[in-house]
Amino acid sequence: MNSLSKEKLNYQKNKKQLTNAKISKLTNIPISNIDKIFSGANKNPTLDTIQKIASVLNCSIDDFIDYESEPVYPIYIDKSTKTIAESIFKNNKLKEIFRIAKDLKKEDLEIIERITKRLEEK
Repeated sequence: MNSLSKEKLNYQKNKKQLTNAKISKLTNIPISNIDKIFSGANKNPTLDTIQKIASVLNCSIDDFIDYESEPVYPIYIDKSTKTIAESIFKNNKLKEIFRIAKDLKKEDLEIIERITKRLEEK
């Protein structure tokens, strides 16, 4: 069964450099509830509560879930997108690159874009 991951919750919280108290204040959720969720004591908070936390952390509820198996997203724009997505899914190194890349700053993405263009020229 898919479950809420305290590790993933805390990763997102730390990435935004927020405390439980600050999240409590921004979501208007009692600090005791926030503490229980982030410690893993409350494994089944309401959807509304998780949505508020995700909104404050500027991420998706999916970012908090431990899936029994990888989620499947079978709809693609075109066949080449499907092929690329399948290649990434099958290659752990590529999955890691994309996981890291989704959180890069604009200037870092621009550097990667320049490198990519140079590689395409060769």
